[in-house]
Amino acid sequence: MQNQTIVQQAFIKIMEDRIFNVAWEKAKKDEKYIESENKRCITFDLLSESLTTDRQKYLLNELEATWELAERFMQEYVYRQGLQDSQMIHRELNSFGIDVTKESMNSSL
Repeated sequence: MQNQTIVQQAFIKIMEDRIFNVAWEKAKKDEKYIESENKRCITFDLLSESLTTDRQKYLLNELEATWELAERFMQEYVYRQGLQDSQMIHRELNSFGIDVTKESMNSSL
């Protein structure tokens, strides 16, 4: 963290707050997410139970941890790209009559 500028540190803090708190809480309430997460857990448990050696179980846990880390990196890139493209995305959606302002999103919930 020492090599990062104040702006970079602030951006990381905002990302953590928005992605890993706000967005994560919203995702956990989504039926599709809940269904896929349940399926992932069941499949992981079945696979884990079918493994016979400690080495196999260790490798499975390492694989899962690596996938989760890679997913977090991808989320960061998606979030950053969304920030870079947000004005263009809003203009394009608006040209189709789709309003994605905070106010319109809150009124549709």
